[in-house]
Amino acid sequence: MKKSIVNIFFIIVVLILTGFCVQAAQPPEVVDRLKDMTFCIDYLEKTGQLVRVKTEVDPNLELAGIAKNFEGMQKVVLFEKVKGSSYPVVVGFLWNRDLVSSVFNTAREKIPFDIAGSIGSWKKSPMGTVIVSNGPANEIIEKGKDINLYELPAPVHALKDGGRYFDSSVVIANDPDTGIPNAAINRCMITGKDRLTILIDRGRHLEDYFKKMEKQGKPLQITINNGVGLAPWIASIIPRSAAPAGKLSLASHLIGEPTRLIKAQTVDTVAFADAQFVIEGELLPNVRESEGPFGEVTGYYAEKADRWVVKVKAITHRKNPIFHTLLGGKEVYNAVGLTGEAKVFGTVSQAVPGVKAVHLTHGGSGFYHAVVQMTKTIEGFQKNAILSAFTAFPSLKQVVVVDEDVDIFNPEDVEWAISTRCDPERDIIFIKDAFGHELNPTTKNGLVTKIGIDATAPIPKQDRYERVKYKEVDLSKYEIQGVKSN
Repeated sequence: MKKSIVNIFFIIVVLILTGFCVQAAQPPEVVDRLKDMTFCIDYLEKTGQLVRVKTEVDPNLELAGIAKNFEGMQKVVLFEKVKGSSYPVVVGFLWNRDLVSSVFNTAREKIPFDIAGSIGSWKKSPMGTVIVSNGPANEIIEKGKDINLYELPAPVHALKDGGRYFDSSVVIANDPDTGIPNAAINRCMITGKDRLTILIDRGRHLEDYFKKMEKQGKPLQITINNGVGLAPWIASIIPRSAAPAGKLSLASHLIGEPTRLIKAQTVDTVAFADAQFVIEGELLPNVRESEGPFGEVTGYYAEKADRWVVKVKAITHRKNPIFHTLLGGKEVYNAVGLTGEAKVFGTVSQAVPGVKAVHLTHGGSGFYHAVVQMTKTIEGFQKNAILSAFTAFPSLKQVVVVDEDVDIFNPEDVEWAISTRCDPERDIIFIKDAFGHELNPTTKNGLVTKIGIDATAPIPKQDRYERVKYKEVDLSKYEIQGVKSN
């Protein structure tokens, strides 16, 4: 995936605060759209949250260029005709939090805690998965000479990307020691009809599994699942710091019923039964080939380098599949926020009292900048909150702590707090040579200097720190011309 999605989540405190597993009591139609992307698209169209592009578009740059114009809107974009392919493409499921809350049938601000609640119930008593003999994902089976990755509408996204990418697909592989399958999202670049290069992030389960097999001179068998439901997709992005291996069953708790899996046709692992496409293949030992550049979540290009290679053995798909892709901006930022904010909130709340909310900002690429809102009762708690946030989310490079009167979702308000409540001489903390996020270009040999900013007013709060306020009025009671109604 666009990466790396993160170091995140959970803590018992969050579970106590929420006491809620969002999917447990969901009606059947919500369960369907959480586990199956086709049902989700149908729901979005019925509720006016789907845009259809009917003109044929080129997957080489044009498709992503059009999608960029819709980024952040409460609309998912479906491209009906893609040049060189028989399959449509969908993008935008995660670039707007109101859209995600609509699919999950819950309040916007509750989503991170609902997900955390599901993780808690999964850790306490895993629901498990179910293997079915057949599913939509293997209605059509292509092997041997029929395999042609170029027939899939995988786009070239950014101007300097090295090729056509699967950037939102879930990779499933079994732990060689236990046989338990695990899921994660890894970007894959098409290099031939039956060949891909793949990025394996450091410190992830997939890296561990591959190293074990490579030492034996054997390939690691995998499936690459494209177009899975929103719940399985979110389960797959949660890293090992928050959830151990076996995240396929975590998807069951997000859905509200056991996740449906199918056995692969040509490799010894499983796939999501309700995926749109499944690419079956082997990660080859002692083989590295060129991958990249790729426009990453950071807003920079990930460099071209020799990386791991997948030999494709089969492609299976639905009779009428839809290819899923994503842009590397707001979709990834929200994906990180939906999981990471609950993790930071739980950890910091355990360390210091008075924490109100946490936001992983879009300006910080979803990974690097957290704003923590708190009611400060004792001087110094705010600095403890900064240190706790870095512990909870190692990818963070900057943490700002603000008072409860600051809107943490408003960058102008946060900047105002920094400008008027932070004395750089005493309120800024530097942590040198800390472990950082590998995709951040300022990280060198895995290390980076981190900064904590105390943007809280001193206590007791003096009159000069009181914010100007105005009377709240209801505009609907006034006759006003020239203003569009919301």
